[in-house]
Amino acid sequence: MTITSEVTKPPFAKALLRRGVVAVALIGLMLIPAIILMAITRQPSATYAAMGGLIGAIAVVAGGRRIGVVTSIVLGLLAPIAIITGLSPITGAAVMAIMTLAVGRMSRYGLHRAVFLVPAMLAWPILSPIPWIPKGDLAKLDALLAKPGASLSGIVGHLHASATSGHTGHSLQEILIQQRMDTTYLTWVALFFFIGAIIPTLLLPLVLHRAHAPTLTPHSRREAMPYTITITVLTAVATYYFLDHPKQAAGAFMIATILVLTQVGMDIEWSVTLQRVLGTLGGLFLTFGVMALIGANSFTQVFGMPFPLKLYIVGIVFGMAAIMLKFNSKQWPYYLLMTPTTALLNAYTTSQVISLGRQRVTDNLVGAVLVILAGLITVGTNRFLKQPADEHAVVAPPATPA
Repeated sequence: MTITSEVTKPPFAKALLRRGVVAVALIGLMLIPAIILMAITRQPSATYAAMGGLIGAIAVVAGGRRIGVVTSIVLGLLAPIAIITGLSPITGAAVMAIMTLAVGRMSRYGLHRAVFLVPAMLAWPILSPIPWIPKGDLAKLDALLAKPGASLSGIVGHLHASATSGHTGHSLQEILIQQRMDTTYLTWVALFFFIGAIIPTLLLPLVLHRAHAPTLTPHSRREAMPYTITITVLTAVATYYFLDHPKQAAGAFMIATILVLTQVGMDIEWSVTLQRVLGTLGGLFLTFGVMALIGANSFTQVFGMPFPLKLYIVGIVFGMAAIMLKFNSKQWPYYLLMTPTTALLNAYTTSQVISLGRQRVTDNLVGAVLVILAGLITVGTNRFLKQPADEHAVVAPPATPA
């Protein structure tokens, strides 16, 4: 008698509970360091630690602990450089090109998905860094933030201007330039990113010690070359454009779209691209509905700073739900929920939420079109040349990370 065993899926409730625990753990690893650093510094820019936490977590899961440690160190060193290079469109584009060239090179070892978030997240401080607020001005933020259309950068400019001999002697642009060159600010930003990244790098391997080592799939030079050219050219041009047009907020969404959608190889992921675009578009309408329920600006004192706590709590709830849906076969629900998540967690006022939601949709649409066009050019060029794949040009992966 032959005995056959069937692999049964875990009950839905059990699977949902497991995903919920994973979502809470990941959110905790990203937020707790940011909250502690915020309590120490009383600066909104401490939220950069949450970005670092996401980068560190992905680096460990996709590449292992060693890659996570290296990524955390490199991230801390690059963060202040990213802010300084944002002073000029050409320097910002150059640094973005260097970072994406490194990502393309790592695809030869199958490690590009472990490090692609470094340029994706550092696009934010390059394009629009969170300003450093003098401690004496924290108490003045409540009244200024309550005004319609208020932005954190604009308020910092107003506070600095009013402090210079009682007149507006410095323009907002000059004030932000000074902040990009401030040593104290740059040092703290480096620490925010590094601490945020190194904590999940050190803790996740303890939780995942029973999990299998990440499988690395090296790619041939012929596959890696068009991938590297695509992400480098598109992200560098996008960085230059948004730095040259500073009123176009949140251009980092387009850079992230390019890095997420561009695949190594000669195939275009039509399904992934379509689901991202449609999910993001639906997410915009979801964001409008959420903001209609939330209403006008309201702030809560946290560590002596006024914070839009309602926006952040709702954003965290959406983020947890998005993480729980990330591992489904269909990706559009994830992008549907990530649109209000990113808008709520990156905004400081209700008007900014709507603006960021619209910008995310626009940047995703344009980014997706650019990736598709680049993919079509790559496929067409490949078919025109009709050269066989160089299967022997694959670089052997490094030793399995500990």
